[in-house]
Amino acid sequence: MSVEAGILSSSGRRQATVALMVATAMQAFDTTIANVALPQIEQSLGGGIEIGSWVMTSYLCASAITATLTGWLRRRYGARALFIGSISLFVIASGLCATAPSAIALIQFRLVQGAAAGVIQPLAQAMLLDIYPQHDHGRILAIWGATIMAGPILGPVLGGVIADLTSWRWIFVLNLPLGLIATLGVGQVPTRIEPTAKARIDGIGLALLIIGVGSLQLALERRIDRTWPLSTETALEAAVAALALAGIAIRSIRSQFTLFKFEVFRNLNFSAAVFYNFLVGALLFTTIVFLPALSEGPLGYDATEAGLALSPRGIGTMATMLAVHYLIDRIDNRALLGTGLVITVGAFVLMSRVPPDGGEIWLAAASAIQGVGVGLLFTPLSTLAFSTLDAKLRTDAAGVYSLLRQLGCATGVAVMTTLLQARIHSNSLRMFDAAAGASSPSEALSHGVLAAYTGCFQTMAIITAVTLPGILLFRVLRTDSAAPTVA
Repeated sequence: MSVEAGILSSSGRRQATVALMVATAMQAFDTTIANVALPQIEQSLGGGIEIGSWVMTSYLCASAITATLTGWLRRRYGARALFIGSISLFVIASGLCATAPSAIALIQFRLVQGAAAGVIQPLAQAMLLDIYPQHDHGRILAIWGATIMAGPILGPVLGGVIADLTSWRWIFVLNLPLGLIATLGVGQVPTRIEPTAKARIDGIGLALLIIGVGSLQLALERRIDRTWPLSTETALEAAVAALALAGIAIRSIRSQFTLFKFEVFRNLNFSAAVFYNFLVGALLFTTIVFLPALSEGPLGYDATEAGLALSPRGIGTMATMLAVHYLIDRIDNRALLGTGLVITVGAFVLMSRVPPDGGEIWLAAASAIQGVGVGLLFTPLSTLAFSTLDAKLRTDAAGVYSLLRQLGCATGVAVMTTLLQARIHSNSLRMFDAAAGASSPSEALSHGVLAAYTGCFQTMAIITAVTLPGILLFRVLRTDSAAPTVA
């Protein structure tokens, strides 16, 4: 049992858990809640679609960087102080976003908000693992994972309702009461168990990390919806990212990089889980982007029909993750992970065979099946990642784990969008030639686009299937094993 788990009373643990869950939900909401309000933001503050792109990209880049710094920040300031500081900064930045007088100001405030958000999620995960004994980790991670999944599911809906009824500014005001609840609840975590170390600031490492992760995230975000070849700007960002990350690797070999502990990768379970976490992020987020475009594009659904067809995925994910809460201690995590991968493969196969006419029920069923598969992946991966990891490495590991999932999302969409565009071009030309005048150019294009999407889903099914044997790399910690003690 960890030190925190032994000190906190049952009521104190419950209050701290609620606070950490609320903070996680708040951060998860803000990842997507502003998406649906982007047209209103662009109209209100002036500017075109590039304004909306920067509103999202600034938040994602900042959160990706600070997520990696969470372990170092915790060692320097302590968990409770860091958590309260991050929540406070997030709330202040949210208030500034709500009152932003210009697009430039909003982007700057979103940058600050993202920097605070990047710390919240990995720190909340590490603190939850600290305040619960080892045998409860699977169950609490299942509930925590369902909270994260609620963000992408409910965020756009909540943001749309708020924006339609009031103004886009009230989307950010929502964070004020949530932040207050989180701050008050985490006060139950005692400070005397949080020894801090005034670790020296690794200025060179920090600069390399900001440049490397920021440039990589920008390159991946800009790659979305762009045609091949790479633009000069994107190629330059990718080159800068490669050089900066190579510099970090060299410093880590010489033990000069101190912002997070590379020794987390020596743990086989964690390294394997990071790979699958990256993959799941890539496949899931690509599907979230592709299915609405497919539904309202070549399939010809309106927004309501598309929403109804896709909503079962979120419901399936949350329901399955809550069910895993009861199964995680009874079934081998590798069995849950393997089952989730097999179900995900089946969902992609169904998506690759969606009929051009009357496919709403087909697509809804495929989405629900994918939701079940993803629900079976998230908690076992988190449990396996941290089950054999020393407690003193948890926060560093949680930051890296969060970063890799986010980079997986951006990488998956960028790579699959490039493949999609290439297939659309190739399929449209081939189908129009085959039609020999019997089909109109618009019909040929529609069939070509549909075939391109279904081909991409088939590719994702193959990629998922190929990774199945990798689950044998995991080793499972016995449930009666004692958790390592917090240093």
